[in-house]
Formats: sequence, C-alpha cells, structure tokens
Amino acid sequence: MNEILRIDNLSKNFGKNKVLQNFALTLEKGKVYGLLGKNGEGKTTLIRIIMGVIPYDQGEMIYKNKKISFRDETYKRGIGFIAEESIFYNWMSIQELLRFNASFYPRWNSCKADEYLDRFSLDKKAKIRHLSRGMKLKLGLIITLASEPEILLLDDPTSGLDVPTRYDFLKEIIRELSEMGTTILFCTHIVHEIEGIIDNLGILKCGRLIIDEDFQTLKNSCRRVLLTGDESIKDKVKIDGIVTQKANGKQNEWVVYPWTEEKKRAVENLKPASMEVKPMNLEEIFISFVS
Repeated sequence: MNEILRIDNLSKNFGKNKVLQNFALTLEKGKVYGLLGKNGEGKTTLIRIIMGVIPYDQGEMIYKNKKISFRDETYKRGIGFIAEESIFYNWMSIQELLRFNASFYPRWNSCKADEYLDRFSLDKKAKIRHLSRGMKLKLGLIITLASEPEILLLDDPTSGLDVPTRYDFLKEIIRELSEMGTTILFCTHIVHEIEGIIDNLGILKCGRLIIDEDFQTLKNSCRRVLLTGDESIKDKVKIDGIVTQKANGKQNEWVVYPWTEEKKRAVENLKPASMEVKPMNLEEIFISFVS
C-alpha cells in the first residue's frame, strides 16, 4: 500500500450536531476515490478538515507518514481544492491571478497553466470581472492543476461547466492526474458522473463510512434479487447481507451485498416460482445503502 493520507477515529461536532463520528479513511497515491452521501452527511466538512480550514474535535490525520494538526502549514501546499464556486479578485486579469497564485506553490507549473489556458480557450489578458461563471470555474481548475497537488479534493466541481469541458475533465484530466500520481477525492451529488472514473467508493451515512471498498469489487458483488413465490418466502430466507428488502404479495425484491454462489443456492433451495438476479449501477447501489 502506497499510503499518502490516513484518517483515524476522527470526530467533528457543531454544537449538538454530530457531523463526523469515529470516521476512518485511507487514501493511496494515484488512486481516485468517490465519496457519496446525502446532503448534510459531512462531505464538505471532511474536505474543510483535510484542507486545514476547520479543526477536528478528536482523532488524527497522518500525511506522508507524519501526524499533522490543524495549525500545520507545510502539508497544505500539497493539497489542491476545486469547489462548485470559485471566488477571485475581480480587478485582476487572468495572467495577474496566475502569477499571484504561483507565489504560494513551490510546485507551480507555468507551462501547465499555459497548456490549460489553451485547452479551455481562456485569454490570459481577460479581466476576471468579465468572465462568466463557467469561465471562472475553468480558471479555478487551471489554478489547482498548475499547482500540481499531491492530493486533489473535489467538491461538486463540474456542475457549472459546459458539456465538452465537463467531459474533458472527467474522462481525460482525472485520468492524466491519476497516472501522474495525484490522489483524488471526489465528493459529489451527481452520482452517475463518477461511475467510470473512481477506483474506490466510500458511502457516508450518519457521520461514518458504511462502505469503503474497491468499486469494481463492490459493483461485481452487489445484486438486486427479484423473487416470485409463496408470500412466506421472505420469512424463510436465512442469508446475511440483505441491504434492502421489499415485499408485495408474492413479489419480493432484495438488494444483497455481497452476493455469492452460496447465497444463490440458499435462495434456490426455497423453490421460488421465479428468480432473477440483476447487476446494479452506482446510483442504484448508493440509494440502496442510504435509503
């Protein structure tokens, strides 16, 4: 394991509101992580803690084998962040803003900044006050990518991008960053966008990770099972891992994780009139675990 960041037993409360409780997560170099959860589950709070914007109440964070605290400054230069909204000095030009940001990052890559300006069709002489919201989002991407972060935190970064740029970012830029060794933590509510790009999936519920798995392993072993048979069949099932269960007369529907050949045989032994086992996409998996 090529660990770059480990979070252990982390908790954060806002008054009586317990947002993160005994939270644990390990990020490896060069991997893409998806973190899903309903609104208010703590995704943005987690990002703010990793960035050092707010302190945590208990637990610890280990960055590159060194314990870090809220007041540590040096590690923050290795963290990049792209949010849904970008705020800049409107009186600056794009070129002035890039020079300003370059002074904060020892790994700043001016050639990469110029490359992305061309890629996103932005004029470096343009004043920021004249940029549209979508252009400002592109500029935010450029600043973050040119800083060459070791960890890139994404909080719904694509919602204001035009379709071609969104596609380029999700399908090409994320892959390029991962291949260069950047670790990416992608928090979003647009679930379908990350299905084809993540290596690992985390699902956050009630302040804890209820799922933290290799995504393909999870997808290959999470199944929707549709049964038709005697109304009592639901009471005869003796398998574990039933995530959700619905019954309507003789119709039964289960989501099972992990689905195995042993469980398949156990259900078949109940002699249902019919049984259908279906694979599930990311959105269906997410809804099943948080419903």
